[in-house]
Amino acid sequence: ENTPKPLLPVGDKPIIEHNIDRLKDYGISNITLSINYLGEQLVSYFGDGSQKDLNIRYVEETRPLGTMGSVTLLDEVYNDYILVMNSDLLTTIDFESLFKDLIEKEGDMIIATTPYKVKVPYGVIETSGDEILQLTEKPTYTYYSNAGIYIFKKEYLERIPKNQHFNANELMELLIAEKKRVLHFPILGYWLDIGKPNDYEKAQTDIKHLQL
Repeated sequence: ENTPKPLLPVGDKPIIEHNIDRLKDYGISNITLSINYLGEQLVSYFGDGSQKDLNIRYVEETRPLGTMGSVTLLDEVYNDYILVMNSDLLTTIDFESLFKDLIEKEGDMIIATTPYKVKVPYGVIETSGDEILQLTEKPTYTYYSNAGIYIFKKEYLERIPKNQHFNANELMELLIAEKKRVLHFPILGYWLDIGKPNDYEKAQTDIKHLQL
């Protein structure tokens, strides 16, 4: 009630500070925080970022604009690519590998993903009409879920409507429809979305064993 979720402590510092410090370690120096609920606490905590040798700016949503909608509030973009990420993640993602993957594969947008395995406790039958083609006993399927970290070319800011709610999946779908190259990057290390109280409790235990 009294603290914005990104400022909740995980170990010895807030969730969001783990992410900002990790971005700094990878050479990122220009960071903009999109703030809303109790946003003044974030401004008070980080200031202009000079104490961390960073340039931290803020945009304030007067109403929820979604993951990508708030990016249109930026008055200046310093680089040819924009990295957008949720503030309440705890992850050991390699940001350099993420970016290099986008460049080397000539992508227009890349989405970090986390593997999600589903174990089926029964035999699964593949069919064609009435005919059984294959029986797989108790298979495990791996799906990839959106991990809340994105990099895309600055030019695609023009595709995001201003002052409208617009999520990351909408930008992905728009670019895919335009036959742009949208890639995914599986996170091989640790990833946790702190979305529920039990996730927060898990983060407090996991942080003791992570090198962020």
